[in-house]
Amino acid sequence: MDRSVDAVIVAGDLFDNRGVAPELVCDVFRRFGALDCPVLVLPGNHDTALMNGSFDPRRLPDGVHLMLKRGGETVHLELLGLSVWGDPVYDHSPDFHPMGALQPRSSEDWYIGMAHGLVTDHDPYGEYSSKITPGELAGADCDYVALGHVHVFRDVTSGGAPAFYSGAPSGGKSPTAAIVSMDPDAGVSVEAIQLNK
Repeated sequence: MDRSVDAVIVAGDLFDNRGVAPELVCDVFRRFGALDCPVLVLPGNHDTALMNGSFDPRRLPDGVHLMLKRGGETVHLELLGLSVWGDPVYDHSPDFHPMGALQPRSSEDWYIGMAHGLVTDHDPYGEYSSKITPGELAGADCDYVALGHVHVFRDVTSGGAPAFYSGAPSGGKSPTAAIVSMDPDAGVSVEAIQLNK
């Protein structure tokens, strides 16, 4: 299926293996660089190859953004009128809260919060790693929340901005991606698209 998009967002676990070969990492980013749009990648808990110093982010092609700043960072895409915030998963533990450092909106641009973790309101023993609460989603000052970690398409909107897991492009029974449309009049809509295995 061919779709025209203005940007590609990867909300973590670009790779499913902590021991991925450096050559493969470089090849994936080279392919991202060949796309005719910006690509933003937020490392998830399986993306240690991107955060352990073995990959040099200075080698990224133009238009590809790897979000590596502890505590979160915002990438501004001026031509699209879009800002995207994300906090990479350096510490996949109950102490890390992927939405905990979300910055408030700083302009009139479209604003996407990106996080990699488990949305749940039930954690009686405080044992879930990288937890995101429905309250955090409800209070997020953004237009959309792009989520990674759960490998199926899922709407977890909690009364605030639309919040969705896009699913995964491979490895499951029903590989998916999410197409997010942001329209000044119609607002934000999200569509799951089925991908070929």
